[in-house]
Amino acid sequence: MLAHLPLIQRDHFALLRGRADGLPPPVRRLVLARGAAIDPAMARRIPAIVPGSFWLVPGIGHLCIVSRVAGVPGVGTVCASTRQVIEQGLATISFTSAGATSAPTRLLVGITPDDAREAVVHTHGSGAAVPVVNDVFVLRDSVLAPSDFIALRRTRGG
Repeated sequence: MLAHLPLIQRDHFALLRGRADGLPPPVRRLVLARGAAIDPAMARRIPAIVPGSFWLVPGIGHLCIVSRVAGVPGVGTVCASTRQVIEQGLATISFTSAGATSAPTRLLVGITPDDAREAVVHTHGSGAAVPVVNDVFVLRDSVLAPSDFIALRRTRGG
């Protein structure tokens, strides 16, 4: 458990400067992030207006996104080092199957450091530019493949 939020995380992510929500107990029981030493009590809800719930969870030298996506069973967890998230952002990805009246959907919900203005999601040689609003980006499309990488366009110097 973290005694306090690391300064590097608080300094780069506005979402972590807000009040902690903590992971709800049913979600907390399902989350296992080996090696990330995360603290579920310090989780912050990611304000994404999409079906499901998403949290940013700080850890010792790591940040994780925990997701509970509507229509997708279970809970997802993706983690990266704090340095990597500062450089590239971090996103969780899910796929919903096609229903009788809809096409399959890819959903990415991600976070960026404070100085990012746009996230470019690269998949199979093409990129989709997504605006960053309050350190959060959301991409919903019909691409049926995971992204290869995310590049950030910054407000200063990039």
